[in-house]
Amino acid sequence: MGHDWTTAILIRHAESRPSPGIPEADWRLTSRGRRQAEELADLLATAGISAIVTSPYQRAIDTVRPLGKRLGCAVSVRGDLRERELCKTIRDDWQELIARAWADFSFALPDCESGLACQKRMVMCMEGIVKEFAGQTVAVCSHGNAIGLLLNSVDPGFGHADWQNMGFPDMFWVEWRDGRGVRRDRAGGRV
Repeated sequence: MGHDWTTAILIRHAESRPSPGIPEADWRLTSRGRRQAEELADLLATAGISAIVTSPYQRAIDTVRPLGKRLGCAVSVRGDLRERELCKTIRDDWQELIARAWADFSFALPDCESGLACQKRMVMCMEGIVKEFAGQTVAVCSHGNAIGLLLNSVDPGFGHADWQNMGFPDMFWVEWRDGRGVRRDRAGGRV
């Protein structure tokens, strides 16, 4: 393998509004979320980004669309950047489910995804992205739980409390070398 560093700017999507009558993949950004997406484009316009990759969920696509326009860069979609399916419907106890899932990565409700399965999916997806864009800086937009589990694979100290402190949007820089995430820094770029 080569020894090029690849920088992934992991972006948690901007503010969206869950809606019981709409499939999760179709949830839209709020008006505040749309403003955040524009501010994110301003913030990242000079970050040296050469590629933008996103989850297929509408809120993630809408978060990076202004950045793609600003940079004149196509936004490509990767299905494996989708959010973890914690439960099949909106539930009042989702915070308790998340805490349980972070305490036990093998925990999964019936027909849903465990933390281990989501983490493996995200790591494999990122390995492909890093290989495709070796030596470049790529913006990768996904979701809180999925990004948190990916960050845990790079830094096992990243846990439930860190996930709870993530904002909408939020960003993390991860340096990859030889296909592995080796360093992470919080961007501090909440907008």
